[in-house]
Amino acid sequence: MQRVIVMKVIVFDLDNTLIDRQKAFTEMLKDRIELTLPEDKKHLKEQAVQDILMWDDNGTVSRSVSFKKYCDKYEVTCMTSEELSTYWTTISGSVVYLFDDVIDVITYLKAKYRLAILTNGSPISQRRKLESTGILNMFELSVVSGEVGIDKPDPRIFDVMCERLNVKPQDCLYIGDNYVNDVLGARNAGWNAIYLNRLRLASDETQMSDSLEKLKKIL
Repeated sequence: MQRVIVMKVIVFDLDNTLIDRQKAFTEMLKDRIELTLPEDKKHLKEQAVQDILMWDDNGTVSRSVSFKKYCDKYEVTCMTSEELSTYWTTISGSVVYLFDDVIDVITYLKAKYRLAILTNGSPISQRRKLESTGILNMFELSVVSGEVGIDKPDPRIFDVMCERLNVKPQDCLYIGDNYVNDVLGARNAGWNAIYLNRLRLASDETQMSDSLEKLKKIL
């Protein structure tokens, strides 16, 4: 891995970077999705959960799209896909799991840099997640895309972060798990970026790590 350019601020993505979004989403699906299945399809609960996870594609596909496919395939009639998506927003974030390396690494970095969070998503669910982590007070600033009306990878949301932190793009480093939204989005805004590839997906990216812990060696 190449050494990162000296910077003043490190900004983190949230889902699948600091928190295990897939673990929480899977647990909530197993607990709740059976309630929406027709009686003659309740025995298909496990398959339905796996289908939704597949359609969700690790959070890269809109929840409304995934739930539309679910409602169509399993002939859900107790609520529409839009109603299910809205309902999920009201409960999303009630279950949160920090990755094991987060607290130690954030504590280490906080002594050296200003820290912030930038996440895509609904303000309701993302704010609930942030509060549930118990580490929000370790970050100077947190911004949710739904609050500003701009989603990553649009460079403008990174510009918003610079304005609120009163720093220049070259002073910022972004760390996230989504190569397009996080890495390319940040770089297109003039930021430095590191691809946190926890799933160890094949990639030619040089600025990459499969854990936060390993970043301590270069930051």
